[in-house]
Amino acid sequence: MAAQTGITIDGPGKSYTVVDNIVRPSPGPNEALVKTLYVGLNPVDPIMHQTGLLIQSFPAVTGSDFCAIVLSVGPDTTKISEGDIVFGCAPIGINKFSPFQESFLVNENWILRTHTGDDALDEKKLEQGATVGAGLLTSGLGLAEGLKVELPASGSDRVPSKDEWLIVMGGSGSVGQFAVQLGKLGGYKVAASCSASKAAIAQKAGADATFDNRAPIDEQLGMIERITGGGRFARVFDASAQSSDLSLRALDEIANTSSGAKYFSTVDDWSDIKTPQGITTYRVQFGQLGKTSTPIGTEITQKCKALVELFQTHLIAGNLKPLDTYTVMDGQGWEALSQTLSGFEAGSLKIDGRKPVVKIADI
Repeated sequence: MAAQTGITIDGPGKSYTVVDNIVRPSPGPNEALVKTLYVGLNPVDPIMHQTGLLIQSFPAVTGSDFCAIVLSVGPDTTKISEGDIVFGCAPIGINKFSPFQESFLVNENWILRTHTGDDALDEKKLEQGATVGAGLLTSGLGLAEGLKVELPASGSDRVPSKDEWLIVMGGSGSVGQFAVQLGKLGGYKVAASCSASKAAIAQKAGADATFDNRAPIDEQLGMIERITGGGRFARVFDASAQSSDLSLRALDEIANTSSGAKYFSTVDDWSDIKTPQGITTYRVQFGQLGKTSTPIGTEITQKCKALVELFQTHLIAGNLKPLDTYTVMDGQGWEALSQTLSGFEAGSLKIDGRKPVVKIADI
């Protein structure tokens, strides 16, 4: 079998190693073999490296967000073709689907896609493709499933505007920016928490109002009450995984909804969260994508398949936009990626909170 280059780890906390002996996988039904062009880093990347969380076997090839070009397709693959540009987030911790290697597999039902042509091959679009996957699908699960937000059925449809607020905690991060966009797409007014220095980022994503997430909790509650006109909200999404207490207090103490239903959704799926009576809590488990041997993996995979088809139409229509808050790091290839990963884990990258993106190869 053909061998290829990439970076691997031999166990939790072990150093990334550039290798040239990774077995190149072959695409099966509904799959394609793709060449890695760009990768985007997410908080889950250092977590996987340091703890082994979600990794199925070692030596492990890891990675999450990517932009790639299709090299070949497997049987019954109809949505993508050789030469198409695809982007998204890989199923976490499964070697054959992981982008930190020269080529890897994608399932056509779990990825977003463009097509060949000069516009699709624009370098800026390739970079941006590596910023979309995890943030968009995580926020999609958080809002559509967790908060029961009704999204337009296609890129040409619209949902009527509501006289109701939706609150996003951590609205300037990658997940938070997509959550803001989805909240607006669902017809809500959106209030986003972030640091004062990042308010412009959340506002550019579409936030109608922001409040300082570094203020004391009681002050933030006061800001939420003022922004929402005395509590005209029933939905809070914590994209930061750090604001469960504030979110639940806001819903319990301030939210004033005529329906009586209150919803809290969070990317924190590990902490002990005590939910007050009358609030429905949903924990996003995006890391289960592709792990169809378990009930929760099957459920998340099916929900992501539906979201991908929906988001594809909205990206084409321009209703959803890739992030522009990213930094393409110096260098190209596996050594550049290894150095960026080390800096990302150490917190030493000078990127001012922007998403790091690394170019791996030319088309």
